[in-house]
Amino acid sequence: MAYTPFDLTGKVALVTGGNGGIGFGMAQALAQAGADVVIWGSNPAKNADAAEKLKPTGVRVLTQVVNVADEEAVRAGMVGAVNEMGRVDTVVANAGIGGGAPSFSEFSTEQYRKVLSVNLDGVFFTFREACKHMVARAGEGDKAGGSLVVISSLSALDGAPAMRPMPPPKGL
Repeated sequence: MAYTPFDLTGKVALVTGGNGGIGFGMAQALAQAGADVVIWGSNPAKNADAAEKLKPTGVRVLTQVVNVADEEAVRAGMVGAVNEMGRVDTVVANAGIGGGAPSFSEFSTEQYRKVLSVNLDGVFFTFREACKHMVARAGEGDKAGGSLVVISSLSALDGAPAMRPMPPPKGL
């Protein structure tokens, strides 16, 4: 069923982590509303699969392998997206990772930094590069503006099964 509450024809939307899960759902809804779509993901096979699934929408789809935790990769990805698609009007920062530690007390500093680099730095790098493009367009007289959307997991509010509290040590 097509998602058509509004028309995004002529717009370009970029979705980080858009090759699966909620990100792909966002990319699919944007495409069904008429937007051309750029998908950033770290897995080339999943990117190709997402692009194939979006073909029936008839919009242009560009997939790029971009690690959002890598500032230079984000910069280059945005330049490439704009060069290929002509513009970016909407950016959905959806890419995110979990910790994967059995318990909080076993969560290493290295894993903590990796999670923050994707979930926080990745949003900052992506939005900053998108804003540079949108501000430059506005300076050239384009009054279309732009939209920045960030997605977060409900586990940020309620926790995830692997993050349930540990029982207190025996003897306390």
